[in-house]
Formats: sequence, C-alpha cells, structure tokens
Amino acid sequence: MHKLFSAQSVVVIGVSESDDNLGKNIVNNLVRFGYQGTIQAVGPSGGEVLGRPIHQSVADLPGPVDLAVILTPARFIPEIVAQCGEKGIRRAVVESGGFRELGPEGEELEKQLLEVCTRFGIRFVGPNCIGIIHTKTGLYTPFIALPAPYRQGKVSVFAQSGGVGLSFGEKLSTSGIGVSKLVSMGNKLSIDETDFLTFLLDDPDTEIIYLYLEDFKRGREFAEAARRSSKPIILHKSNTSSLSRAIAQSHTAALAGDDAVVDAVCREAGVVRVHSVAEAINAMRGFSMPALRGVNLAVVSRSGGHAVVAADACARHGFHLPQLDEQLLEAVRERLRAGVIRLGNPMDLGDLYDLSFYFNVVESLLRQENIHGVILIQVSHMAADCEASTRLLQELWELSWRYGKPVALVVEIPFKERVHLLESAEFPFFSEPVQAVEALSLQWEHTRAAAARAAEPPSVPNVDRDAEVADWLRTFETENRQPLLHEAFELMARLGIPTAPWKMAESLSDALEAARAMGYPVALKAVGPSLLHKTEEGAVALNVTGEQELERQWLRLSSLAVDVSGVLVQKMVFSSRELIIGGKRDSSFGPVVLAGLGGIMVEVLKDVRMRLAPVGVEAAAHMFRELSGARLLGRFRGMPAADVEAAARILAQVSQLMHRFPLIGELDLNPVSLYDEGKGAVALDVRLLLRLN
Repeated sequence: MHKLFSAQSVVVIGVSESDDNLGKNIVNNLVRFGYQGTIQAVGPSGGEVLGRPIHQSVADLPGPVDLAVILTPARFIPEIVAQCGEKGIRRAVVESGGFRELGPEGEELEKQLLEVCTRFGIRFVGPNCIGIIHTKTGLYTPFIALPAPYRQGKVSVFAQSGGVGLSFGEKLSTSGIGVSKLVSMGNKLSIDETDFLTFLLDDPDTEIIYLYLEDFKRGREFAEAARRSSKPIILHKSNTSSLSRAIAQSHTAALAGDDAVVDAVCREAGVVRVHSVAEAINAMRGFSMPALRGVNLAVVSRSGGHAVVAADACARHGFHLPQLDEQLLEAVRERLRAGVIRLGNPMDLGDLYDLSFYFNVVESLLRQENIHGVILIQVSHMAADCEASTRLLQELWELSWRYGKPVALVVEIPFKERVHLLESAEFPFFSEPVQAVEALSLQWEHTRAAAARAAEPPSVPNVDRDAEVADWLRTFETENRQPLLHEAFELMARLGIPTAPWKMAESLSDALEAARAMGYPVALKAVGPSLLHKTEEGAVALNVTGEQELERQWLRLSSLAVDVSGVLVQKMVFSSRELIIGGKRDSSFGPVVLAGLGGIMVEVLKDVRMRLAPVGVEAAAHMFRELSGARLLGRFRGMPAADVEAAARILAQVSQLMHRFPLIGELDLNPVSLYDEGKGAVALDVRLLLRLN
C-alpha cells in the first residue's frame, strides 16, 4: 500500500492529443499540482501531451514504473494490465467503468482482470473509480481537471463514490482541516476498505479516517481492524435499506437488519457513524482539537444570547460549567466598561472590545485545573474586526495545543468575512455554539468508549462439546432438513443452556403422562416443519390446567397441519421479566448476537442490543445494561433485581455456538424467563435455522 501512495513514477494509460481526452486531465493534474516523480503517458495514437511523448504501448516505456493509472474502454483493460505485469508494474488505478455495474458481460471482464492480476501479483484500486490523491507528494490521478490542489491536512478520505470523495476534498480544504490521502474505491475488486483501513492505522500522515461506503466487502475483518485503531474512524454508510435477500424467519433476523448490524458494529468497534456530510465535517472538527479529558467546560462569548445557547447545549450533552477563579473574574471586571454584566460561567464579555485581552482570558481558563476545555464565541458584525479576529483565532488555536486542551472556536461574522476565513484559516472553527458542543461531546464519548473497550476481558472459547455439536448438526445437513422444535431443545440440553422442563409427546396418552409427571399447568406446542411461527398459527396452548383441557387442546393442535409430528409438553414458568437472546449470521459481518426485552412484543418494542460473536459473560451483561428498559431488570416497586448474570451466561453460550458453527444461520431463545437475582433464567422457546443448500 505504501508503494501505491508513494510511487516515484507514474504512467497514465489512455492518453491522446484530443481536446476531450480524460487521460490528458490526469497528466495535467500531476504536472500542475507538483508531482515530483516521473510522469509518462501511453496511448495507441501516440503524439505529445504537455511536452511529454505519448508512447504507443506499455512495452515502449523506458525504465521501471511504480504505478499505472488506466482509463481506456473496459474491454481492453485485462490485456493492458497483463502488459503492465510483463513490464514489472505491480500497482494500478483502474478508473474505467463498464464492469459488473453493467451486468454479466462486465462481470466476466472482472473475472479476467482478477485472473491477470493474480498471475502477476498486481494490486489495484477500482475499477470504476475517479482515482487517488496524496497531497503530500502531489500525486493527483482523478480524470477530472481539478481547479486547485487540496489543502494538506491529517484526514484521509476513502469513498466508494468518486463524487462524494471529491466533494469531501473540497469541503475539507475550506474548513481549516485539510486532506492527507483521498481514494475513490469504485468496485473494490482488488483493494477494499479493510486493506485501506489497515494501512492507515500506522500511517504517520493520517490522524483521522473517513469512509463513505455503500457496502462492506469483508465486514468482520473491517470491524476487527477498526477495533485496533487508536485513530478516530468516521463512517458514512449509505444504501441503508435491507440488503438481505432471504425473508427473516426469526425475531433475531427481523430485528438485526443490515443497517442495525452496522450500527451495532460501529458501537462495538468505536467507529463514529454519521449520516450526512455536515455531521462528518463537524465530527472531524471535533477530532482535530486536542483530546478532551473531562466534562468541565468554560464558555466565553462576546454575546450574552450565544452564551446562553452554548450553556443549554452543554447541559443537554452532560457537560458542567464550574465556577471560574475569582482572580480571573476580578481582572475581567476591571476592564468592563458599563459594569452591568454579572460575570460567571458562561462568561459574557459583551462590552469588552480589547481582543488581545481575550487571549489572556482563555489562557487563564486553560490554566485552571478543573477546566477541561473552552468554547470561545467570537461575534462581530464589523468588517474592520476581520483581520484582528483571524489573528486572535489563530493564536488561540496554537494556545489550545500548547496546553493540550480543546478550545472550540465559534465564529459569527459577516458573510464575506466568513468566506475569507474559510479560504484562508489553518484551523477548524464552528458556525454556531451547538455545533461546537456536539463536536466536543462526540470526542468525549469516543474517548470514554475506547477506555471501556480496552478494559473489557476477551471472550473465552468453549470447545468442550464441539465434536458432539458438530456431529449433531451434520445429521440435519445430511438429511437436508431443519431441526424441529424438540430437536432444537435437545441441542440446548447438550450445551447446558437451561430450559423449562419439556417432553415430546407423539400421542395423547404420552402428553397426559408427561403433564402428570411435571405437574400442571403446562404449555402445549405443536411440532412440525411448517409450524415455524407457532403463536401466529395458533400452534400453542398456554396455561393448560387439567387433563380435560389438555385433551381438547391436543385434538385442536393435532389437526392444525398435515405435517404435525407431535406435541411438545412443557412446564409453565412464570416470572416478572422476559428476554430475547438470539444470533444470526450476517452476510457482511458473520455471526452476530442479540439481547433485549422479549416476549411476543419484541418486534414492536425493538429494545435490543447487538454485538459480533463471540462475547464473554461480562460483555453480555453489559449488553443488557445498555437496553433502554434496563431499569426493568433492576430493583423497582418492591421487586428484587433480576438475575442478569444468568441471562449473560446464556447469551455468551449462544455467542460461542454462533461463532464456532457456521452452519447455524439463525437462533432465537424467546422468551427467556428471568428469575430474581441468584435464581437463574430458563429458555421457554427455541427457534433454530440452519444454512442448508
């Protein structure tokens, strides 16, 4: 990957002397923006571009080449890449479209291209992309004639959409942040988002990582790389409608839709998910500041109204505005002209026009040990203040880094002065107080979450019964059928997952005998291949209290479907809380586990949390504590706390099952009856779906 961005020589393939030739734009960008390496061009018609000869074939190139940038009709790409391989070129950017996005013919071209690249050991960006940029070296390969180079910075942008990528480059250049590397990934046929992310983790020129993705090629590996990152990762994942082709057959699958899984992975891996360009830019402003180490802020403003707005936003986001040192307040009082403003935190400096003194105020605040960050709101409607304001803001930005505390700069100035500041500022700033508070809050939450992840113990694999479970699953794979209800309960017994007492009955006498043995009341559940959603199909009878009622319900359940193979008799269990515990195999991220408040209303309430499997018992317990209704699991209205630890043990076992056996596609334990603290939990129903051909 280093050779991709630090190429010492580039050849652009697909160049001609024609006025509308896009390859010529690539050469032009490289020359205009100061690329210091060797630039060569290839095109079948020959000629000249910007004083450089256009060679008619790759074979004609003199000397070695590090990077090929290719923009020709798609049908020629496999052969051209083969020529590059023979020439010893091992890195490429394939900008041409016309591949799988156009259907079967394009898919066949992709297969040919991959075969060639495998043969020669070539890695490439694309196809169907705009190109790559490395501002530090002047490597600009987009086929669009860019008006100016981007401002150098510490944010690297990797976008599946070329248009989104270039838009970000422009916005970062006019926001005081700047760009390090920018990549349009296109079809991600060879190098994908996980490759780029892994490289960026150790890239000294990148401090903030932004990705715009429409899908994940290797979701699990991406999540694992993101979890290792000490750098903030900002993700805008679009295409959020359901990508799954199969109809969800379990509650877990219905709740763990594609976009919900992405949200869960982001929370677990510490990725900041945004849903707009504005959100992303604001997050980048926040992460561009020194790290916030606490929740105590000081607000300084030239406008009382703006100070109040900032204070309200601080309260909403859990920040505190502690009392300021009396020595500082006294120094400010001496300089106020009217003496009608009561000083405090927030500090209104509305009638103090000495901008140089603002520097002293902020420095005093940064020295105060119980102040972790400052929000400075510079409000001015006088054009004459513009130069002095810019100078003050630059000095405060440098001061912020000197003290290692964030100073969020909020600028309310006339439009023309704002445009000038956007174009010239070498520091990020905010246009309103709420933006600044939101950015600081995001930064603080990210820091706290990273610390919590670092302290979390790893999951301990449970391999004691792997062979036994594998043999059990292989039976159904061989018979090409899904486990029935009682067979799913059998698997739970093998794993030691507690369930309410049950017995499979193939006759009425068997059912009566089972009910007498376990004691009334009981539940009856019809068992058959077509009875997946038992409640909706009337295949359940609850709270059966005696033999007469059992006989009546037996007859009803037996006549529900032609494939009813029996009735499961189960001891009725009553508790004050019900949970859902489940897992599914996501197409991008692999095994995922889910925990939430359960029962028949689970898909209505949707109060669930998800994580990648496997999880340990402590992490599983944390999932329950994260629920919106977590208070229901604690002590309230005279009820004792529920045994969350027991539920966590079940969830950890389910996560190991999902992790170790890819044949399992979906698993629901719903409901799980949760007893009072120290008394355990039992699953009342099991739904198990295998991934069969």
